[in-house]
Amino acid sequence: MNDRSAPNWHASLLDRLSTPLGAACLCLFVALAARAVQFGNPVIHVDDQFYLFVGDRMWQGAMPYRDIWDRKPVGLFLIFAAIRALGGEGVVQYQLVATAFALSTALVIRTIARRIAGPRGATAAAVIYLTALGISGGDGGQSPVFYNLPVALAVLATLAAVARERFDSRAMMLGSAAMLLMGIAIQIKYTVLFEGGFLGLVLLWRAHRSGHGWAAISTLALGWMILGLAPTGLAWGYFAAAGLGPDFVYANFTSIFDRRKEPVDVVLGRLAAIAIRLAPLSIAAWFGIAGARQRNPDETAILSLSRHVITGWTLTAVGAVLLFGSYFDHYALPLLVPLTVAAAPLLGDPHSGIALIIRDRRRTISIAAFLIIATSIVTISTSARFRKERGTGPEVRAMAAYLKPRLKDCLFIYEGDVILYMMTKSCLPTRWPFPDHLNNKREVGAIGVDVMTEVRRIMAKRPTYVVSRDAPQSKSYVAGWDEMQTILARDYRQAARWRVGPGYRIIYERLPGH
Repeated sequence: MNDRSAPNWHASLLDRLSTPLGAACLCLFVALAARAVQFGNPVIHVDDQFYLFVGDRMWQGAMPYRDIWDRKPVGLFLIFAAIRALGGEGVVQYQLVATAFALSTALVIRTIARRIAGPRGATAAAVIYLTALGISGGDGGQSPVFYNLPVALAVLATLAAVARERFDSRAMMLGSAAMLLMGIAIQIKYTVLFEGGFLGLVLLWRAHRSGHGWAAISTLALGWMILGLAPTGLAWGYFAAAGLGPDFVYANFTSIFDRRKEPVDVVLGRLAAIAIRLAPLSIAAWFGIAGARQRNPDETAILSLSRHVITGWTLTAVGAVLLFGSYFDHYALPLLVPLTVAAAPLLGDPHSGIALIIRDRRRTISIAAFLIIATSIVTISTSARFRKERGTGPEVRAMAAYLKPRLKDCLFIYEGDVILYMMTKSCLPTRWPFPDHLNNKREVGAIGVDVMTEVRRIMAKRPTYVVSRDAPQSKSYVAGWDEMQTILARDYRQAARWRVGPGYRIIYERLPGH
């Protein structure tokens, strides 16, 4: 979004789209256009399915960690429980709410970016955030789609605090708001703890530079730590009061260390995929920050400070992702916020561009236009690939329609879409309804119960219907898969099957007398 070789009408249009109102309208259009293809799809990602299912069951009295076990903070489940209060099936509802969060985050990104870039670059940063979400699995309701908003707001509050001439009571209130926002974000995903710590250190440094003594700084540090940890402390206290303190601690904090490590080549492959997806934006962020001083040799002290805070925030966010090893595609989503902000000065630079040879003629396209087009194309292709691999909904709805009138006891989903529990309104055969917890080799010894003992207990109850796949996956716990196949071959028949991507989802029905 710059005026490189732009005719007057083009420049006028860009200026209008870069005003606060114009940017809001543009971002609303882009958010809907980028995400609408997935509206109504209940199987965008197994994580989305699970969050919605847990939120639904919370209205029926189920309690996380007691009735439904998982490692996610309860704040994430509360978001989806609130979404279920909107009525309807819940699928379109969570996707619209996620879109509202994405749109809001984009507008906060623009506001942050305006501190180091012009309106065009800041608006381009907001648009690129929206077009890039789908590249890394952010076209549905993955947790970063929600927690990126409080993180961005916390950064905005921090920048406003450090920009004040003195670190006065107003700055302290802004710092308190930033820490509380980070505390809320932590209760959606714990990994943002590091970004919160960085912002806290920035605020304390600014208070020190403003002349506050160590006693005042110590008081601020203690108060801000309390605010940042308060949401988690309240959650812990609630579950402890219900007699579930140890369950809360194990699920939220210690069970992750019991998970088996994945092969190095698998982990490095995922990390490389993230690096490739983020490479164009990362390069733009580097040149955006590194070249900011050259573009504006007269930058003020506040502008310089803002630039350094954004640089530190970006590096901290990258470090947090690197520290938490699994490197699934959606681990890249929290990086989109600082990277788009950091890239904003370059995106709005009228002298930057990429030279292309089109029909033997040299043409130049702006960095902003290139990234918007590139991320849009990759998002469309990624979404199409996932829709082909995971289905778009008709298959799982057909399975639910088959099962719902036939269920007399609890359905057991050993391999498949967890949202079937919600669609069929089935009772739960286990505290571990998320299929990965009972079929993934990494989870053996990491869920608080022996995996095979739990599977055998479930199957000993002779469930009438079991859902599974036609073949194991690379992540499957082979011993568990083999034992399940033996039981299914002996006591069950294939009642129905649906093609989904490269394989089949199968409904097994228990044989009479078995």
